[in-house]
Amino acid sequence: MTTKEIQELVYSLMRGIDKKTELTVALRSDASEPAVTVQLRNAKRTASLNLTEAELVGAKSDLIQRNRVRTALKRAHDKMWTKNDYIFSTKMESHKLEAGGYFQSNQRSRGRR
Repeated sequence: MTTKEIQELVYSLMRGIDKKTELTVALRSDASEPAVTVQLRNAKRTASLNLTEAELVGAKSDLIQRNRVRTALKRAHDKMWTKNDYIFSTKMESHKLEAGGYFQSNQRSRGRR
């Protein structure tokens, strides 16, 4: 596949996921197997994805393989938006005070008598 065909294929798949996300396709010079690196960017968020030439050729001709490539793009896109926090934390979460406070009743006072 040519670089233009790869860009058109990945671009069309990404437009179905998110139209505002910019993508850049770069050829990866790997001795074992030819592949491309897809960089996704939306505002300050970025993600990257590596796709082999076999996956791209299969995506061009086979709908099942095309769906696999689209799913990989979707997962990379979703990872951009997830917040990566620590799973375990020793920090104690503070509870928000309710309107009446902890020990105040919710009844209104009748005023002075």
